[in-house]
Amino acid sequence: MGRDTLEYDYYLKVAELYDTVDLTYTMPSSKTQRIGAIAESRFTTECLERDFEPHLPATPMPWDFIVTCPAGTLKVQIKSTSHKSSANTYTINSCSRNDFMCDTIDVVGCYVIPEKTWWLIPRKEIKGLTLKLNILPESKSKHKKYQDNWSIFYE
Repeated sequence: MGRDTLEYDYYLKVAELYDTVDLTYTMPSSKTQRIGAIAESRFTTECLERDFEPHLPATPMPWDFIVTCPAGTLKVQIKSTSHKSSANTYTINSCSRNDFMCDTIDVVGCYVIPEKTWWLIPRKEIKGLTLKLNILPESKSKHKKYQDNWSIFYE
């Protein structure tokens, strides 16, 4: 066996290691985490298309992004759902029993997966543990004005 064959075998083993072992540590481990990762990816895309700069924190923080935009620097928490509570309303848990939403968050981005729709709600407007997001255009829901409304990033 020549030197080239040994080098090839070495690199093949390294590639196999990364393909089978290393990626399992970086992939979200549950369906919920994967759905969250999809929503965060879509948020990043939306920001970049609007010429905003979305930044991920280097360490765990109460927010998912710090966004540099015309309104300044905003801390954004991303939530997502595909859970319908009625024919036209989706439900999002704004926080869990042990994880209350931090007051330093500026915006909560709620992504309704089946509708491919965003609600961009100022943190101060979120009072309870559950948000009800009605998709009907004529809805009188208190959060309706935040549906697909990115103005908070421009003000």
